[in-house]
Amino acid sequence: MIPGPRQGPQRSRYAWRGALVACGLNAIGLPFDLLLGREVPNMPAWPSFASGATGALLAIVLLARRRRPTARLAMAVFMVNTAVILVALWITSGAYAAAPDRWIPFQANKIGALAAAVLAPDLATGLISISGFVGMVLLKYLTLAPAQQHRMPIAEPWTILIYGVFAFAMLAYRVHSVALARRVLRMRTESIATQRLARTFLSLRDFTNTPLQTIELAANIVRQRCPDVAPVIDRIDRCINRLYRLNHAFSVYESQIEWTDEEVSPDPTVLVDH
Repeated sequence: MIPGPRQGPQRSRYAWRGALVACGLNAIGLPFDLLLGREVPNMPAWPSFASGATGALLAIVLLARRRRPTARLAMAVFMVNTAVILVALWITSGAYAAAPDRWIPFQANKIGALAAAVLAPDLATGLISISGFVGMVLLKYLTLAPAQQHRMPIAEPWTILIYGVFAFAMLAYRVHSVALARRVLRMRTESIATQRLARTFLSLRDFTNTPLQTIELAANIVRQRCPDVAPVIDRIDRCINRLYRLNHAFSVYESQIEWTDEEVSPDPTVLVDH
């Protein structure tokens, strides 16, 4: 059986990229959210800066391990990054709710749920992250004063459930697509390896044809000149016939092999030696 491609390094690299992008969005997005809410009274600055700094620090950790990424590290970094974002949003959303002006609540949580669906390293990490963004909104709503709850637009905060459903669907589709792409890659790699092996066998067949013909001719000459060794020559003939049958078995599949210009060589050892 020909082994397929190694999935570990590919999975680790894929998870590493998603976690790195998520940390970058945290490092840039949370301070930018503070800039948008600079006119909100009593808006604390430290949660957004702390979250952004943590995202930058986690990105540095990932970059330091870029030559040896692991899926476990990517998942751990992604979860820590999500946790610090949720803490920051919990604090800043309270300031938005206490502001005298009307506000469109929990926009960052909605974007975060969708981003987690796209960037999560694996299914479990994505489910936990999306649930965190959705659950934080519902829990925060329950902790607000009744007057603050009534100031919210119609259908809020329940629209976060719709975003959560879409995020879960996007995550499931992405995980399925990645798994399908990996299966296709494995099948293609196995097909290439099988064809390579078949071309090698056919080259060996072509390489042995001339020696077999020489041995057969020499055996006939010896049979005519030395009749007393006929039993030995008969054994040689039977071996040659078995090799010819093997050659015929290889030739049945020859039409199914795709040959390149490099592999179509007058010297079969060129392919065999590779």
